[in-house]
Amino acid sequence: MATIADEYYVPIHDACVVRARRRRPCKRALKLICCAIAVALAVFRVLAKIDDNSVAKFSVDIASVEGLNGTTVVGARTVSPGFSLTARVENPRALTDWCSTGGQAVVSYAGVSLAWGPVPAFCVPKKGAAELTVAASGTGVGLSDDLRTRFGAEWNMGMALVEVEMKLFYDGNGCSWIGTSAYQGVSVVWRQLTLPGQGAPHAF
Repeated sequence: MATIADEYYVPIHDACVVRARRRRPCKRALKLICCAIAVALAVFRVLAKIDDNSVAKFSVDIASVEGLNGTTVVGARTVSPGFSLTARVENPRALTDWCSTGGQAVVSYAGVSLAWGPVPAFCVPKKGAAELTVAASGTGVGLSDDLRTRFGAEWNMGMALVEVEMKLFYDGNGCSWIGTSAYQGVSVVWRQLTLPGQGAPHAF
């Protein structure tokens, strides 16, 4: 015959152990999820930093030039040339745009600035490219007799070269929402280019 204690005894400790064991897989799964999220965020931040440090590629060409015939006139001391430049920008970034607030372009020959003009502000989308048209002009640019003679000879031989320099300004050109910000300040794009239309019989 069972006693009252035996008939109504409930193993409370065992029930708690069972419930605790059931909760353990949930806690482990939650910890694993949190760890995975933390690792993913850390990896993303590293990739974003690498992407943020990627540098755009620039190319510059002279589309057209005018006003240099003055270098062939006897006694001409000044020229007023005009250049149309085409700049191409390729953005290697996969996460952020490549943006500039604009800048200044200068075309020079043998250290003498022939023409200058503003570079418009631009923003190239992720993994994209853009072309800019830059107009540079000069008025009453002085050339020495020696420099004018040298330029004329090189033009006739198709060897006249000019230097194109573009200074581009940046203001927070980076991935600010993750705390990085690259290329604040000024960068310089420099190219030495052959003048188009050289060697024309009527030029000199």
